[in-house]
Amino acid sequence: MRASSLGAALGAPCDPQGRVLVADDLTVPGRPEVFVLGDLAHVKDAAGRPLPGVAPVALQQGRYAARAILDRIAGGPSKPFAYLDKGQMATIGRRRAIVQVGRMKISGWFAWAAWLLIHIYYLSGFKNRLFVLIQWAWSYMTFARGARLIVQKTWRSYPEAMDAEPKLAQPAEGASRQARSL
Repeated sequence: MRASSLGAALGAPCDPQGRVLVADDLTVPGRPEVFVLGDLAHVKDAAGRPLPGVAPVALQQGRYAARAILDRIAGGPSKPFAYLDKGQMATIGRRRAIVQVGRMKISGWFAWAAWLLIHIYYLSGFKNRLFVLIQWAWSYMTFARGARLIVQKTWRSYPEAMDAEPKLAQPAEGASRQARSL
């Protein structure tokens, strides 16, 4: 998987996946006014490994960049970005999940309940939390499937099929005269 070509358009150094190699304050080296965040940024953790391009990393980077900009406006220095790994969670079936926080690993019903409560907690607003909780409860009680995909009927996995213009059928000679006579 490659990152967006926007990183290369900046003229900044990029890694083999196309992510921009950023300074410890998430700016492009030599361009302190340009921040690069999310899955376009190549940021290393404390152990020197690149951070994954996932939402929790991008959310923390966004908060950091906003604070860094406010600090600059106020005339103060900004601290280097430090990612706080809150762990990983995944549902693996009905009433089953896995949770990893640091070295602690939990699986089963308790992990599933933690997954449910944490996801509800991070929703904004009481109405959203209540609505999602009701939807999940209904899906749970009725054994409804969770994922629904909507794709175009003309979807193809081959790019050249998407580039081709659809050919419309032309009316046969004399078809319009027959239609008028009806």
